Amino acid sequence: MSLFLAVFLTAGLSAQSSDWDVRLLSKYSKEELTEMKSNTPEKLAYLNKVAKSGWVIMDLPAEKSNAHEIRGSVAISDLKNVNLFALGLSPEKKNYQYYRINGTNKMLVVLSEEIILSSK
Repeated sequence: MSLFLAVFLTAGLSAQSSDWDVRLLSKYSKEELTEMKSNTPEKLAYLNKVAKSGWVIMDLPAEKSNAHEIRGSVAISDLKNVNLFALGLSPEKKNYQYYRINGTNKMLVVLSEEIILSSK
């Protein structure tokens, strides 16, 4: 009986955490995400999109290295798994945001809300 209960609880926890990208836990608690799933699923879907595809890593063109569009620099250890929430960044309605990535010749581009919402 206890084996059944353990399997049931583990399956329940796995199903719950798969409803959101784990990077969201940098900004939101499990309780907040569970509530969001129930009350505002469209917001949770948007945040999942932001976590997964709300950003792009690009080469930093030499002519842009000191451009006024560059808002600052960020430290990112894994360029394939960027966590905007842990960096304290979020998309703006219409503007892209550009950040130099420390120790590289790359930049992080935070896409606009419009682009994120229009992508599949």
